[in-house]
Amino acid sequence: MLKQVLLTISLILIAFSVDQKVFGYADVSTHEEYLDFQPYTGNRLIVFNDTRIDYCITNNDENPMFNHIATNVIKTWHDRIVEVTNHPLVWDMATHIHPKNESICDGYVNFVDTPDPTIFQLSGVAGFSHPLTPVANVTIYTDDYQSTLAEIAKKDANFWETLTLEKLQDIIKNKKHKQFDYEKIYRVTMHEIGHSLSLNHPSTPDGNLEKASGIMGYNMSQNQISDDEVLQIVKAYPNGFSKIPSPESINLNDPHNKKSVYLGEITNLTIELPSQEGKLIPTGIEVYIFPEGTTSQKPDSAPIKIIKTDGKNSIVNDETYLEDIRVSMTHWDTFTKVLSIQFKVVKEFENADMIVVAHSAGGFEKQWFMNDVMNVEKAIFSHLLLDLDTKEYTYHLMSANPNRDLEKESAFKSEQKKLYIEALSDCLTNNNMKTCTGEIKIDDFKQNKTPVPIWMPITLLMN
Repeated sequence: MLKQVLLTISLILIAFSVDQKVFGYADVSTHEEYLDFQPYTGNRLIVFNDTRIDYCITNNDENPMFNHIATNVIKTWHDRIVEVTNHPLVWDMATHIHPKNESICDGYVNFVDTPDPTIFQLSGVAGFSHPLTPVANVTIYTDDYQSTLAEIAKKDANFWETLTLEKLQDIIKNKKHKQFDYEKIYRVTMHEIGHSLSLNHPSTPDGNLEKASGIMGYNMSQNQISDDEVLQIVKAYPNGFSKIPSPESINLNDPHNKKSVYLGEITNLTIELPSQEGKLIPTGIEVYIFPEGTTSQKPDSAPIKIIKTDGKNSIVNDETYLEDIRVSMTHWDTFTKVLSIQFKVVKEFENADMIVVAHSAGGFEKQWFMNDVMNVEKAIFSHLLLDLDTKEYTYHLMSANPNRDLEKESAFKSEQKKLYIEALSDCLTNNNMKTCTGEIKIDDFKQNKTPVPIWMPITLLMN
């Protein structure tokens, strides 16, 4: 088992399953769907904050070929995005070799011989893109240390059985290894830069990424960025490589913040209903949205009504402005109610007003009127966004979803493999490979069947 893992060149990030932002939604009907940013969009949320993405390369004086590869990769991604979108002015990616001022760097492309972390050594990883760092760190491992292990095993019939962690690390870090050729390093770099631009791995019917087309699969012969991969980047950047800050939620204690969203986007709106000292706990929320504003504060005249109260759950939508509305309500804590609304905007509007009505257990109501709470602006790529199949950007996080059984199984296998390798690593510290593989089996790591918790929005705060 471990031999196969060591001999497999992995182009992927080892399964770190923490997402930058996780939002889940349940429809009021029997259909349930959960939408979420891809994990790798963490980079675009916290890194790429101007109209150009600047990648920096350092410490390649001994092998300038790596600088050439990184520069060509960045240019290839830039040119391909421009080709598909036909918008050359809004995509700008630059490469800086040995920058004098690293404050300009939105991301780094690092080339090193072999990995340091033991788990990467045991997995035979060839590239790594970290989605949750202050800059977009991409690391490429340039030496084929997996083949070195295979060559040693040919000459030593007992190699795998007697292999210990100390011996493994000595071979990986101190032996000489063949270097991957230009094409392989180029291809791995292309894949990892794709991750830093927000792309995840593609979905395949049988879960075999070796068969997937495009640069984000594992097939080394696939060297072309597909149109679909570019369109997924467009989904992550509706106005090109720029960051438009907007509030994550509407806080009813401070109703003066305004949320700006783009036409065609799947949009998340979270309304926090604050607890009030000495008041009964809220049990339900009604939201009335007036996209063109209102001169009357009569909820019945709102074109969009979302009611989530005890005994009554309904959505009324004239579909002129919003489509695919889904809502869920949960608790931040014991008293605070949170209403999460997800929708796709299909028409521009300005200065939308909103009325929020809270109901308490005693039947009392409290009403907030919020003025100019939301704008919808036309994105450069609105026509593309409106044509995209939004289900390509969905997966179920916290409940049963028949459309995502394959994905859940794939995620489980990744976690199972990770736990198995970690256990082997611990065992190899004091034993040889034969002892460890006799004691530890991958099937010992079973899927957690415990009930999933109630959905909660999660925000990962970065240092």
